[in-house]
Amino acid sequence: MKQSYNVSEVASLLNVTPDVAGALVRLVFSGEREVLTFQDLVLLRTAKGLADRRVPKRRIAEALGRLREQMPKDQPLSAVTLAPSGKELVVSVASGKWNAASGQGLLDLGGQPPRPAVWLREVKAAPRRDAEALFARAVELEEADPAGAVDAYSEALATNPHHADAHVNVGRLLHQRGKLKEAEAHYVAALVSRPTDATATFNLAVVLEDLGRVDDAMSRYLEAIELDPQCVDAYFNLARLYEKKGEKMAAIRHLKDYRRLTR
Repeated sequence: MKQSYNVSEVASLLNVTPDVAGALVRLVFSGEREVLTFQDLVLLRTAKGLADRRVPKRRIAEALGRLREQMPKDQPLSAVTLAPSGKELVVSVASGKWNAASGQGLLDLGGQPPRPAVWLREVKAAPRRDAEALFARAVELEEADPAGAVDAYSEALATNPHHADAHVNVGRLLHQRGKLKEAEAHYVAALVSRPTDATATFNLAVVLEDLGRVDDAMSRYLEAIELDPQCVDAYFNLARLYEKKGEKMAAIRHLKDYRRLTR
């Protein structure tokens, strides 16, 4: 992914003040960061969610520190979700769960609990089936009950936070309802889980354009074309935006590609 975010943009995406965004950055990364990636955003959203649920900052910081020790080297920390469960913080990765403080798996497999990565391989299939069932239910609800569909997609994401299709679909529904910042956050989350998703990239471009961030939108339209050279709407939208910017040759070039693909 080419785009990065500064603290002010993170504040806008998380719907917090810049001071709060800066505090979250310091909490999650144990210091200042001027440039933040999509993957960083996922972790910051997790920390914000915990803080919103009144989990003490000390516990959040301690849990993140232990996670850095527990996670396999090839597993990015951004793939983690944390959620309070009673007095515990529960880690979820690839639909598996364990206690953040102890590293103990939350499923009784008999004998000594295995290391988190081993336990994940044992149990990841069942939660994913649950997420797929909730996702299928949400798809069925979209036409007759869009609000219910949003709730069902949210349930699917609570079961599997890395379900890219659920993020794309709920982002689209929120986008249609004018909730642009929330839609952007879901499109971003989809791309964290599946960076080569052309639909999520195009939808992100549209919502960025609707937010008035034209240059960012154009970059995303170009990425959508790289991922899917048949994405005709991306060519058309680029032609229109280049025309507005006064870049006639670029506008004509993309309009020709659009016409070629729609003949």
